[in-house]
Amino acid sequence: MYYSASFFVCLVFLPVLIIGQYNAPCAPLPPHNTTTIFDLRPNDIKVMMAVGDSITTGFGLLQAVNETRGKSFSMGGDPGAITLPNLFLYFNPAVTGYSTGTYPADVCYGTNCPSVRYYPNQDANNAAKSGSMVVDMVGTQVNYLIRQINQSPNMDVQSDWKVLTIMIGANDLCASCTFNLTYLSPDDYENNLFGTLERIRTSLPRTFVNLVLSYNISQAYDLSLKTAKCENISRPLFIQCDCLFDPNNGAIRKTIDDYMTQFNYRAANVAKYYQRKAYDNFAVVVQPFAVNTVLSNLPSRFISRLDCFHPSKVGQEVMATALWNSMLTPAANKKTSINMDDVPICPAPDTLIYTY
Repeated sequence: MYYSASFFVCLVFLPVLIIGQYNAPCAPLPPHNTTTIFDLRPNDIKVMMAVGDSITTGFGLLQAVNETRGKSFSMGGDPGAITLPNLFLYFNPAVTGYSTGTYPADVCYGTNCPSVRYYPNQDANNAAKSGSMVVDMVGTQVNYLIRQINQSPNMDVQSDWKVLTIMIGANDLCASCTFNLTYLSPDDYENNLFGTLERIRTSLPRTFVNLVLSYNISQAYDLSLKTAKCENISRPLFIQCDCLFDPNNGAIRKTIDDYMTQFNYRAANVAKYYQRKAYDNFAVVVQPFAVNTVLSNLPSRFISRLDCFHPSKVGQEVMATALWNSMLTPAANKKTSINMDDVPICPAPDTLIYTY
């Protein structure tokens, strides 16, 4: 396969297909109702879900100490925002579960997370919490997600096809280096991830899971050097990795990068386990679009000027496009680094959400 009509691109929110100087409407997809995840198409998806941390909550993307969940790359549903749910909405107006709006940041950290509140009217199925660590997924976040979907009159647990996006792990590394704690072991990372996925598989059938591999977060330091504000910014510890920004902490940045590499490797192992299982109503797929990204090669507008660590609104949009394109691309052709100029793929009627 490999590059058919499905690999033309579409500027979804101006809904036109742009090929050179030619502009034409982005074609709607014909109705499709699959019974197996191996034939899943974009317009089969009905429910959006996510677990994760402050990147998924949209922390700081508007340069304020807020969570702008409505513009989160994987879960935002604010009108006009370039997000994964809005891309699905373009092809299926029945999509639901996305988060909306902005509110003051509600930050948890480690053992504090179980007491943090959710706001279902805005959060919807965005179970991510700013400051969350890997251990928070399998309990607090998945508990909320299962409860939310079972209680919603707009979602059918058994029959609706769902997308769950997982991106987490940075806070475990940040807390360890900032507070001189023992680093989360790769074994513990893998076990928590597997436990989370098993709870989802047994409680929420018909789910396609995106495992988003992370770039090396230490590179935020290199990218921050591009602007004077980022070099001199005061960085409250609860906002991001204070220890990364000490010019003399090169050894710590390397240690964090080594752990992130191991986390990504273990995530890929978990995905391979589910590929071997080949469930017809549940799949876990690695989306590697960020893993080899060199942040210092990106323009400084990719990160928020609030803390020079989290993605900005532009950064979130770029990540949304990269995730959408990765989902619609077979494994052998998936990109492994972020390109600021990429635009969303316009799917053809035979374009799959690839499980391989």
